[in-house]
Parts: sequence; C-alpha cells; structure tokens
Amino acid sequence: MFSKIFRKSFSSFKNLPNVNNLKIHYPEGYNKVFKIPYNASTQQVVDLIRSEETNAKDINIFYNEEDYTKNDVPFIDLVLHNSPNLVVDGINYSYELDLTNTAPYYQHSDLEESFREHEVPYFDAVVVARFHSLLKQNLSDKQLYTPQELKSAIQKTLSQFSDENAEQSSFWSVQSQIQENLDKTVQYYAEIYHSVQSKAHQQGHRLLKRLIIFALVQYFFLMYLTYGLYSWNVSEPISYLLAISMETVALFYFLRRGQAFRQTHLYKEKFEETFQKLINKQTNSTNFVRDFDFARRKADFLQAKILYGCTSVAKK
Repeated sequence: MFSKIFRKSFSSFKNLPNVNNLKIHYPEGYNKVFKIPYNASTQQVVDLIRSEETNAKDINIFYNEEDYTKNDVPFIDLVLHNSPNLVVDGINYSYELDLTNTAPYYQHSDLEESFREHEVPYFDAVVVARFHSLLKQNLSDKQLYTPQELKSAIQKTLSQFSDENAEQSSFWSVQSQIQENLDKTVQYYAEIYHSVQSKAHQQGHRLLKRLIIFALVQYFFLMYLTYGLYSWNVSEPISYLLAISMETVALFYFLRRGQAFRQTHLYKEKFEETFQKLINKQTNSTNFVRDFDFARRKADFLQAKILYGCTSVAKK
C-alpha cells in the first residue's frame, strides 16, 4: 500500500537541483554527510553510499523486514514517514536527515510557492496539487483555451479525480497511520532510553556508595588505631601516607583523564560508560541517541506540516 501510494505521489520529480543532507553515524564514532537529491530513490542512495564506502560488501535499506533497496520508492519520503534501517555489512547504521531542508508539501508542485505563501495545510495542498496535476494532463499544449475546452478539461479532471479518490480513499487514513506509527516509534525509543538511563544512574550511585564505604572504613580504621590499639603518634603518619596515596591517585587520574579527581566526574564517567554499554547491548544501531532524537524531530515535523502547513520545526 505504501509503495503504491507514494510511488504515484512522487513520480513527477524531475530535474530537481535541490539536495538534502544525509548524515550517517559510523561505528567508529565519526559521521559522514552525503548530499542526496530530493527525488533520489533508495537504490540511488545505496549506490551513492557504495561509491564512498568501497570496502562495504552489502548495503541495504530495510523497512518492516522487507528489502527496499531496489524498490522505486523516494528515499526521503520513505525516511520522513517511516523508520527504515540502513544496514551495512550486517550493522544497523544510524542516520539523520536535515529536516530544515526537506522537500515541502507535495511532489514539488508548481503551486508550491503559493502553498507556502498562504500557509496552506498539508492535506489541502495534497488535494489541490493532485487536481492541478491531472488538469495539466487533460489540457492540450496550447497558449490559449476556449471556455468550452477549459470546461471539458475540468469535467474530465473531476471525473478522474473522483475515480482516483475512490480508489485511494485510504490515503487519508494512511497519513494518520503514519503519524501514529511515528509516535509509537518515539514512545518505543523513549522507553528504551529511560530504562537504560535509570540503570546507568543506578551504576553511578553504586560507585559513589562504594567511595562512601571506603571513606568510612578508612575513618574507623584510623579511629581504632588511635584510641584502640595505639595512639595518635602511630596513626598520624599512617593517615599522612593515606592522604599522600589519595593525592597520587588523583594526579594519575588527572594525567589520564584530563580532569580533576572529583565525585561528579567519577559519577558522570560511570554513567556514560554504563549507558553506552547497555544501549549497544539492547539496540542494534551505531548511535541510538541520534536515532531517538531524529525520530522525535520527524514526528514534530510531520505534525507541524499537517496542522499548520509549515515544513520546518524551530530548534529547541
């Protein structure tokens, strides 16, 4: 259903100079930005990535476990309305599209500037643009038309539009379903994120508790030496050696980490280490946090596009 509707909707992309930024996150921790045309198909995007990643054996785009690599589906539209996976040699690569530069409204209609100027809602723009496209097909290639020719072309267009609308009456429900699916994806990502975040906080708290226990053991040990076994004359040099040892550890920590030996830094480091470890274990992606952020921005983008006719969301 998806490919049938959107293949027809976007089949009129021709000679578009506009491009979009596709940022791909690699397992090694860096990212690359690819310039892709608005009308690029999934196969064209894969070929573009393959031209850069010559060592990659398999590059595929999957959606709902179906391989969309060789399907004639516009890549940008597929990504904006769904959450397909970009798999390179068995690894699910995280990626983002620049939503501030995506194709507005509907198949780059001739009426697009007017849609934007008058802030026409997305659904209304879809109807008007499709009717306009059918009307152009029914008009002969002339500069002037008689009233009868215009009337005949409009009547024919109305008939075609009515038949097409009856055949694709599910289009509007598909749009609503797209928004619902994106919201479910965001909710699913949020549950994973908050679950892992909670576990990472617990690990950070455990580290701080161990430091507290170590401090208490040291305290009671010195108290026992001072008032139980010996006196301050014996425990004083021991406490001095302990202090020097801690200072030495702090200096080595600074040399290795480039920051002071503080509880806040230890907690943050433990939290981030645990968070990344658990995220990588629970999700098969190179950068889940960016996936989560991109899914939220897509949902906001589509909602703003449908309700207000705009095509960009202000950065928070």
